[in-house]
Amino acid sequence: MQMVLPRANLYNLSMHVKHLIYSSRPLCVTYETLRWLWHKIFFFIHTHTPVWYRFDKKHQPGEAVHETLPLTKTWYRICRPLYRHEHVYYDLSKALQANPQVKGVALIFFMGIGDYLYTTPMLAALKQKYKDLPFYAYVGAQFDRNNSPLVGKLLAENPHFEKVFYFNGTRHPLIWKNYDYSDAFKDIPEGFLAVPVYYDYGVHVKHRVTSLFETFSLPVPDEIPAPVMYFPKEIAPAVADYLSRARQGARGKKGIVFLQLDSRGSNYVYPHMKALSEGLIKEGYYVMSVTKGGPVENPDYLEIDIKKLAINQTWQFLSVLKQEFPLYVIAVNSVFWAASAGLGLPNLGLQHWIDKKVHNLWYPNIEVVTDYIYPLLPREKQIHAPAESYTRHNKKIIDYKPDWVIKWFKEKFGK
Repeated sequence: MQMVLPRANLYNLSMHVKHLIYSSRPLCVTYETLRWLWHKIFFFIHTHTPVWYRFDKKHQPGEAVHETLPLTKTWYRICRPLYRHEHVYYDLSKALQANPQVKGVALIFFMGIGDYLYTTPMLAALKQKYKDLPFYAYVGAQFDRNNSPLVGKLLAENPHFEKVFYFNGTRHPLIWKNYDYSDAFKDIPEGFLAVPVYYDYGVHVKHRVTSLFETFSLPVPDEIPAPVMYFPKEIAPAVADYLSRARQGARGKKGIVFLQLDSRGSNYVYPHMKALSEGLIKEGYYVMSVTKGGPVENPDYLEIDIKKLAINQTWQFLSVLKQEFPLYVIAVNSVFWAASAGLGLPNLGLQHWIDKKVHNLWYPNIEVVTDYIYPLLPREKQIHAPAESYTRHNKKIIDYKPDWVIKWFKEKFGK
């Protein structure tokens, strides 16, 4: 007698095997390599996709639209997981030409706050091009190495989105683009294109913003546009309270120095917060920080409690102070590299580890302190750190000494 497993049991078995593979990086690498080889050996032509997206091939202006696939539910979704180092390119105009039943766009986000900031110029350009299409946002509900649910709070204040939903997702241990966002489909209306927000990131990429414009087949701006920030018209009580404290503390000082010296992506916290803050205070500055460890007892120091002030409120707080005081940023390579560009603030950027892709994340407002000179960054925007200016945090990361950070800050911004 032939035995047939129930569909639910087959699904549970497949999920168990998937979890087993993903729990071991060597096993995951082997599986993904075999999957790629299988595709190359047995599929001699490229995967046949709907006309509105392509794997590893950009859309060209003026291409004719001939759709041969049935316009079923799967037509609105990416047909398969991506391979390692593979990218996907969209052209929503082709979707609208091929299928008059397209009713809207469901943009799916599984990224951190800084990652989201890089998307904002592209999202504004996309909505400008497709004014009549409703845009819904779908955001991963978990904190993990790829995703922050706080992105949903920012999207809720972005005027280009009509609704924001959350989904339960799971990161892929090897290929970040293969984040499991299948739970989002339960809230995506019929007729909406399900479009994960991808960007390419590598030495070959000019900038992350450039990659995003190319991914969505939008004209790439000549100059890299800074992030776009959206604030509520009314100042929240928590923001008003911090403004009152900062105005009182900064009165009569040379200016305000804002510190963000921790990074979720590199699991790093600068160990000399107190010494650096006290040194800047001695130089005549009022110091504020979202990174803990500073001299909280000092009246010229203000630690911002991120439980009381949401990230967008922190940016609004800084945007108001910028109009009243000279305001500077010292930040490791994390969310405030992008945020400082969006706010138009001078930033002494501490590159605390060697990342040859750092040009993907850089803006002209950032003076980069580095022990490695990057050939794809302007040389005049790099401050070479000699060996005596830092100690080693671990094999990968370095800690800049506070007196050297203050020296570089004075040289760049003190005048």
